[in-house]
This record gives sequence, C-alpha cells and structure tokens, in this order.
Amino acid sequence: MLKNSSAGNAHSVSDLSEELTQVFFKAIQDQDANTVRQLLMDHNKTALTQARWKAPMDVAHYPSGAEVYAFRLLGAYLGPLTGLQFSILIGQDGIAKDILDATFVQDIDATYGGGNTALQMAVVLEASTIIKALLERGADKNRENDRGFSALSMASNPALLGESVEEEGEE
Repeated sequence: MLKNSSAGNAHSVSDLSEELTQVFFKAIQDQDANTVRQLLMDHNKTALTQARWKAPMDVAHYPSGAEVYAFRLLGAYLGPLTGLQFSILIGQDGIAKDILDATFVQDIDATYGGGNTALQMAVVLEASTIIKALLERGADKNRENDRGFSALSMASNPALLGESVEEEGEE
C-alpha cells in the first residue's frame, strides 16, 4: 500500500511517485471512484490533480462516434493527460467531478495535445454535466486551442455553455 505523505501539499508534482501516479490513473481507468477519492484525500491532491499520464492508445482515444469531429476541432494527438481530462475522455463523469472538486481554479484550464482544455473536450464529447461543472468552477469558454477554436465555437448547442441562441434574421 502507498504511504501517506506527512508534508501534505508541501510537495510538488515532481515529488509525486510514479507508483502513486499509476495507481491514480488505473483507478480512473477501472472506474473506481472510491479509490480515486481516497487517493485525493490521503495524498497530495494538488500533485495528483496536476499529474499527467500518457495512456496507451487502446485506453485513451476519442469515442468512435465523436472521433472525426474531435480530430477536426481538437486534433488527433492527445499526449499526456491530467486525471480530469482522462476521466472526461473515458466518460467517467462522476470521477471527473470528484477530481474537479479537488482541482485549483488555475489548473482547470490546463491544456493537453494541441492546446486543448478539459472544457473543450467536454464540449466535443457533449458531456453536459461536466460542461456545467467546469463552467461553475471558472473554466474559460473563450480560450482558443492551437487550431483557433474555443469551447464556445465548438459547441453544437451553445446553450450548454450558457449562451442564448439567437434566431437567424433577428437584430
């Protein structure tokens, strides 16, 4: 079993053990919300929420129904993901919310791949519960990725981002 760090949040992300990182991401992958919550409580939650993992391609990929849309707007390259990003990608909304609750505001818009944020991923995957939670925590819906798309410009339904939809021809 992993030992709890007595220094708590005094440790940096680089101090996070590879073993703990693997256990954290494995728990996300296995849909083990209890273990994810326990790790966030018992260990340096800042380091865990900032930790990145390069998941194998058979685990970390856009769902087939959203793949073409995601490739066009987000790009095909995922790269190392945070736990929040990984849990959104694999559809673990409950775990994503737990991780989001433990994440500092300044880390919510952390990027992966081509400058994409968790909110942009959630919009492309139409994860409405996570979109709402990210916006409530201060995610930036206007931040553009490397392709020049913001979450707002990606949204097939702008109402998901709290935007009113004007009828064509209205002034």
